[in-house]
Amino acid sequence: MSVLNQVFNRDALAGMKETLPAESIDLIITDPPYDVDYGQKSSFLAEMDKARDKQVERDSHFKDSFVDYDAFAIEWFRVLKPDTHCYLFCSDKQVGKWSDAMVKAGFKAPQILVWVKNKTTFDMTFGHKFPENKEFILFFQKGWRKLNGYDVERQLFRSTLYFDSNGDTEYHSCAKPTSLIMFLTKLSSEKGELCLDCFAGSGAHLISFLRTKRTFIGFEISPHYFSVIQKRLKEEKTQTSLEDLYEL
Repeated sequence: MSVLNQVFNRDALAGMKETLPAESIDLIITDPPYDVDYGQKSSFLAEMDKARDKQVERDSHFKDSFVDYDAFAIEWFRVLKPDTHCYLFCSDKQVGKWSDAMVKAGFKAPQILVWVKNKTTFDMTFGHKFPENKEFILFFQKGWRKLNGYDVERQLFRSTLYFDSNGDTEYHSCAKPTSLIMFLTKLSSEKGELCLDCFAGSGAHLISFLRTKRTFIGFEISPHYFSVIQKRLKEEKTQTSLEDLYEL
């Protein structure tokens, strides 16, 4: 059975080891857990009358977990082809952890990209820290590959990225804008190449890969979000012909 354009409801580490040959992936864009329990966070906001019932119900399906940095770094280096890229979304407290693990696995030291959000995260520190309106993206390289930045939306080709959220958080608390994921995909791959997301969430990355005419493999351990992904991918594929709709 072909694994192309498939998402698997299973642990990503085991899935990669069992289904992905060495040097089979052209690009990784993934959003690992931030070491935060978002279900607990939304419940706290609800107690403060700062969260809608829909948000609390949505977040109840999302139980964040703690990842094995070293194990994922080793496996990502194994499955990526030579001269490829890997983008990891992470929190400020994870920059050092991911950097150390990925460099030890064989990647070059990362460039830190900053995604500036159009909405400020609700400040739960009550004035003791600066309210957050950004997230970090660690850009890792296995070998050396030139970015397509001067050919793809050159005016956006900067280390500080401005992309508005586009409603994907309706499905998942941490979903990133498809416009941002499509931009990164086009910078670091070509049409038809194989992209991997190990923490697929509600499927925003996988949809972005489809819209940019890449193939993909995804893993999502949550049965609830796996169902959400299946539904969204089906709607995406049947809504219209991607070849006619997207000229990239």
